[in-house]
Amino acid sequence: MAVVQIGSQYWSKENLAVESFQDGTPITEVTSSDQWLECAQTETPAWCYYNYDPSNEEEYGKLYNYYAISSSADISPIGWRVPTLSDWNTLITYLGGTKVAGFKLKNTTNWQTLDRSNPNGNNQSQFTSNPSGFVKEIGEFWDFGWSANYWSTTTASAEAVESIRLYWQNRSALNLDAHKHMGLAVRLVYEGNSGIYTGSLGYNPNMDF
Repeated sequence: MAVVQIGSQYWSKENLAVESFQDGTPITEVTSSDQWLECAQTETPAWCYYNYDPSNEEEYGKLYNYYAISSSADISPIGWRVPTLSDWNTLITYLGGTKVAGFKLKNTTNWQTLDRSNPNGNNQSQFTSNPSGFVKEIGEFWDFGWSANYWSTTTASAEAVESIRLYWQNRSALNLDAHKHMGLAVRLVYEGNSGIYTGSLGYNPNMDF
């Protein structure tokens, strides 16, 4: 897992792609929409490749349901965690606010467009966000190439969680409610040593990353 410093924070520079929790317990791999829906209804931690295609992992990582990112078994390696909405807001504020942060977070390639505008970002932050799309509540894939959607651990209601969305059509980083049954990408923020990361920015803290 490559690491990038943005302001006072350290973030993973790529989407999470683990298949087990910190203690080694496997996370259920989903290979059909029916299985995704079953895991959602039983609140089973789960992940999938977009369109169930393993070739998407290298650039886009995996998509996880809420039960995977909120499990007490911990999806993050020691010293890291899935960000809260406050963590995301700190990042977005540092990059100039909601209306421009998305442009600085998006990768300079991979984003698609429906018109002549350039949908890519300038990746000034080196966050390198790719448009990994998402899984809808019923297990359907959506928006690959057009949006990046990231979990936070901050709940919005009994059924929804705060998330961050980047979209091809604008430069914004939007805060939207995501249903717990959806599948989104995951980035990690460093919390060890009072948030001061002392490792190499190319260091892999977990061999699964």
